[in-house]
Amino acid sequence: MDTNSDSRLKVLFLGTGGSFGVPMLGCDCVVCTSDDPRDNRLRTSALLSFDGRNVLIDASPDLRTQALTYGISTLDAVLFTHDHADHTFGVDDLRAYNLRRRGRLPCYGDAATLASIRERFNYIFSSTPALGSRPRLDLCEVDGPFDLWGRTIIPLDVYHGDQTITSYRIGDFGYITDASALPDVTIETLRGVRYLALNALRHEPHPLHLNLSEAQEVAAIIGAETTYLLHLGHEVGHRVVSDELSDGVELAYDGLTLEV
Repeated sequence: MDTNSDSRLKVLFLGTGGSFGVPMLGCDCVVCTSDDPRDNRLRTSALLSFDGRNVLIDASPDLRTQALTYGISTLDAVLFTHDHADHTFGVDDLRAYNLRRRGRLPCYGDAATLASIRERFNYIFSSTPALGSRPRLDLCEVDGPFDLWGRTIIPLDVYHGDQTITSYRIGDFGYITDASALPDVTIETLRGVRYLALNALRHEPHPLHLNLSEAQEVAAIIGAETTYLLHLGHEVGHRVVSDELSDGVELAYDGLTLEV
């Protein structure tokens, strides 16, 4: 997706799968062997495009495949939700965008996430000269709303088991992944969004993630025009589960594009 001058916010779901992706390695279940392309899910990530800018939400291990699939030739910033492998292990691929932009890439996240990135990818921030290329990243800590090229980005706390991670509201769009519960203040701040992306791993309860039933309850409380469920496990078949969802709730799929 090349940048353009359109002022509308465009959201491209680059991946909608859980940490294993779908198909899961070594699995021959009905979803992993499905012929429905919507059941093929790369690890969860999204691209926001507005005013000629591209902003990535999370750098998944599938970033290179996602960028090639959807023609992402430029990046201007990255928003991180948390530090888990399925949301950060594409960081090294960001160096290609440094070459494209001939400069550093700003990366936003909470203090714990940025500290983890600095530790896990310590070679990026080493003062030792490197013969090869490495990403050039500016780690920008966020603890409240901030501006990106005229757009207000509102970071919001959600719970991921016993860890507090970050979700985001950008205008009429809310993005939540890996939540197991939402604080009341986050729910209140998300009221009024037209579109909400919300994680829903599977039917059965999970200690770190909302399940399908819990996600639909959260969707009803926030009251978005449409809620798109993502971070879906291989237990979730698109055709079957879509028929079971509440009005106004849909399963997201890789390549789904919204205009907000």
